[in-house]
Amino acid sequence: MAKIVEYSNSKGKLYRFRVYAGIDATTGKKKYIKRSGFKTKAQAKKELVKLEYEIANGGHFKPVEVRKFRDVYDLWIEQYRLTVKESTAFNARRTFKKILPVLGSYDLDKLSIAICQREINNWAKNSPGTVKLIKVYASMVFEYAIKLGLTDKNPFKSIVIPRLQKKEKVNFLDADQLREFLTLAQKQGIKQYTAFRLLAYSGMRIGEMLALTWDDVNFSDNTIDVNKTQSKNEKGNLIVSDPKTMASKRVLDMDLETMQILKRWKVQQASYLLTCGINAMDRGQLVFSNQHNKLAQLQTVRKWCDKILQAGNLPHITLHGFRHTHATLLFSAGASVKEVQNRLGHSDVTTTLDIYTHLTRQDQKETIQKLVRFLG
Repeated sequence: MAKIVEYSNSKGKLYRFRVYAGIDATTGKKKYIKRSGFKTKAQAKKELVKLEYEIANGGHFKPVEVRKFRDVYDLWIEQYRLTVKESTAFNARRTFKKILPVLGSYDLDKLSIAICQREINNWAKNSPGTVKLIKVYASMVFEYAIKLGLTDKNPFKSIVIPRLQKKEKVNFLDADQLREFLTLAQKQGIKQYTAFRLLAYSGMRIGEMLALTWDDVNFSDNTIDVNKTQSKNEKGNLIVSDPKTMASKRVLDMDLETMQILKRWKVQQASYLLTCGINAMDRGQLVFSNQHNKLAQLQTVRKWCDKILQAGNLPHITLHGFRHTHATLLFSAGASVKEVQNRLGHSDVTTTLDIYTHLTRQDQKETIQKLVRFLG
């Protein structure tokens, strides 16, 4: 029998208890029933005996009916969010905003391989960049349903993502284009120029750059300590979190000119902060903050980038394209794959090989000349 506990409040001495009601078959969590406010211990004991009788005879809880895909998702996401970073949970919820309107109302046993394949085909056509992630997450919900004994099949295991013809998209600037971009960025202001110079010469992820604080920047030995990144919590609010992987934590050696540009930006930023009554010497001061000295929005930097690209009639690249640019130019300069891998913070060398082995047109011309020179 559960223990009856005495407690006091403004009404005087009262009694309460909490009784164990078993395991929820759908969530795997323990169930408890709480009661309080009894004036006497005898009243509390009477209610406790009644509840224990109801629980023993299955008369207190009614089983929760879980039939639809959305019902299982609601259970799954509550478990999943406890096992991943907040930013990962946020991205999962965002992906399911595409999945649930399509699959959410289906009963689990009505979701056949044919239906799931049809929807995957549609997603492949309309959301080619996220169709693989959609398949992974939808499959995870079915695997969870299998664990709960709600179904014995996962139709997404048999689904094939259609092979669509990819449009070759250049997402990097060559050396001349980068020089032109940075010249135009300099005309926009020291903050914009510093940000894009840093992206291009460090290879940092945009989230890593926006999370930088001045205590990460070492002007004595010209290094930058990358140890955190900007991300979003489950509510979509900007936060600072651990880097993407353990390999993402790295110390970058930087060139002297970039560090001098950073110094000039630090002086100008400090001047502005002082006029706002903010302690510019705070070691945790963000290198790139918004006008309220909070985490800057990625979209703001993206607008700066698009404006400069348009002004210079340059190829449209994403902010991530500056990592492509950094890696491509490192390869062109003769850096090894291992050197590029370490600088970019890739945990797997295949990521470096798969994504960053773009050869510029000049490199392609030089390749055959190397053979000619070797053969004499």
